[in-house]
Amino acid sequence: MKAAGPRKSSGAMPPVGTPPPAGGGGGGGGGGQPGGPQGGGQAGGPPRPVARLKTQGMPIKTKIVLAMCGLSVGVSLLIFAIVLVIAYSSLEDTIEQAGKGMLQQAEAIERPYKAGLNEKGLIAYFSQPNNKDKKFGKYWSIIQDQWFSKNVPGCREFANWEQFKADRVWVKCAMEVQSKDGPSGLTDAQGFEVFGEGWKALKDAGPGGKLSEPQAPRRINDEAMERYKHLFPELFRKNGLDASRDSFARLKAKINEETDQRLIHAQAGIRKKIFSEFQKDFVADLDKMTMDETSQIRYVIFRVPANELPGFDAVNLQVISPTQTETKLEVENSPDVTTSGEVKIDRGASVKGIPAYGFTKDLGPNESISIYLDRAEIQSRKNSLLWSILGISVLGIVLAIVLAFLIGGSITKPLQTLMNDIQVISGGNFDHRPAARSRDELGIVARLLGDMATGLKSAQDVWLENQGRKHDLDIAKEIQENLLPKHVPRIAGYDVSAYYSPSKEVGGDYYDFFLVDKTHLGMICADVSGKGIPGSMVMMMAKALVSYEAQDNLSPRDIFCKVNRTLAKDIKRGMFVTAFYMLLDIPTARLTVASAGHNPLLLYRAATKQCVEVNPGGIALGFDKDGRLFERNMKEEVVQLQRGDRAVIYTDGVTEAMSPTGEEFGEERLTAITIQAATRSSSEYLTTLVNAIQGHAQTDDQHDDITIVTLKVG
Repeated sequence: MKAAGPRKSSGAMPPVGTPPPAGGGGGGGGGGQPGGPQGGGQAGGPPRPVARLKTQGMPIKTKIVLAMCGLSVGVSLLIFAIVLVIAYSSLEDTIEQAGKGMLQQAEAIERPYKAGLNEKGLIAYFSQPNNKDKKFGKYWSIIQDQWFSKNVPGCREFANWEQFKADRVWVKCAMEVQSKDGPSGLTDAQGFEVFGEGWKALKDAGPGGKLSEPQAPRRINDEAMERYKHLFPELFRKNGLDASRDSFARLKAKINEETDQRLIHAQAGIRKKIFSEFQKDFVADLDKMTMDETSQIRYVIFRVPANELPGFDAVNLQVISPTQTETKLEVENSPDVTTSGEVKIDRGASVKGIPAYGFTKDLGPNESISIYLDRAEIQSRKNSLLWSILGISVLGIVLAIVLAFLIGGSITKPLQTLMNDIQVISGGNFDHRPAARSRDELGIVARLLGDMATGLKSAQDVWLENQGRKHDLDIAKEIQENLLPKHVPRIAGYDVSAYYSPSKEVGGDYYDFFLVDKTHLGMICADVSGKGIPGSMVMMMAKALVSYEAQDNLSPRDIFCKVNRTLAKDIKRGMFVTAFYMLLDIPTARLTVASAGHNPLLLYRAATKQCVEVNPGGIALGFDKDGRLFERNMKEEVVQLQRGDRAVIYTDGVTEAMSPTGEEFGEERLTAITIQAATRSSSEYLTTLVNAIQGHAQTDDQHDDITIVTLKVG
């Protein structure tokens, strides 16, 4: 059997972060009261230093003028010296950082270009609404005339080249239907089977009629066309085939081959036209950066490997900005090349004979991005900046000297008056008001000084009053602590412990232990609505009533009913007390419990290693004045404890402990910790639980009082 663990803080461990009690608590004999008046202060107030004016050797105006002049000259020279040192000693580092930053900007512009160097990217660029008419409108009209038909146009909304080729095959077959030599025996059913949904528009247009440009590519039904190919002899003949001998698959392959070689991938084909416009857009974005008058970038070069886009060599894919008429730029590298991260820096490079700083970053095999900054332009801007700073510094010094003479005289006179006012107020005359009435800063200071004197007068009165209140609050705290149990009961076979931590100097929670008789131990945990002294007073009233009614009374329900009859009559309207009472039958380990609107009993069962809640019916003490509703709702329940079981009663300060993000500690965490620490002693269990609560809250300031009482069967 295990004896009860030691409790801390009036029966429990001290809450983490609680400051130690101040030495020399308030009391008689001058121990808690301040000393007598000093320095002309009023009796009972804190001592105040007295300001004493010193004899001035040099006039204050002269001091102000010299100080302002000296400060201006010193600051100006210091700034100029700092800028000069930074400009000459850190120029290379500054250029390096700027160059790397500009390289990142250029790389950001390059990414869309690189991402578009594929078939899907080119087709997506071709299909963009802004590009259809502006960039490719006239070109597409030529494509329609030469490779499709004015009457049966092709579709621009294709997702890949296969759809483009399939649409052209559809157009070729449709043109055959529209020609005078076209199939005349094609029925509606056959037409829908061959041409799909496009048949209706084709039929409605009639021979020689014009169709509108479709919104989606069309596709011929190969199997149906194979069956009805004899109706398209002219189409086969135009392509050098015979409908009676050759299959439609062969005809389709021949048309696709022509589309692929002569229209899509030809030197002047649609694919290279799209790439040309795509590259122009990209180069135009780069030109904005390189040709900006405020930019030091003179050239940008992107080198892209030849295999990035089939059909284009490295020269075609390379990008040079500003736009060059030639495809090769005269760049001379120097041996003075260093590496910073992924960037190679050439401080002695030249482009077209112009000295430059070169910054190059390798993006992959045979792929890189380079920018070149104009060295002469950078040096010229640096010199201009230095001369500008020097001129501003000299001008600032001259203006500061002139202003010092003008401002010095206007400051000194009201300043002297203000010093006299400070002398009077600092001597303890808080009724004095400064004479200065100007609207400048000194006038504001004078008015603030008058307000401060008024505030000091009020603060002195409040300080004296608060000293008396603090003394009363210390007495109330001491009384409350004396009312809490000094020791937890030590009962063979049981491990009892408790924890109590008020959120203010005095709290509204309380707990208690008392032997009802030789074989029964009563345990209670209660929470009063309200904090501070009012809550503490109600707590003391409830404790006295419970202690009185619990004598030789083995019915928790009856105890609460009798307490409510008295408490409800005397308690202030709007205040109430929730409480949970446990009566332990020591020989049988049987608990009889009752709840007055309190948090439920958390019961850990060692046999199942799970927690359950025990919550008999009941409402809070003090709500029901006549007691009938209270007694009708009050219930009690009997719980049989087994070896290893643990009972925990607590106040809502546990579950409602708030994290910095507003999340409550909650019943789930309480249950999890109870299961986790089930085998530990009651004091160790409380230590684990309280540490978890404080870790969740992450602050020493409690939102509510915290009280926990736990009983474990040994």
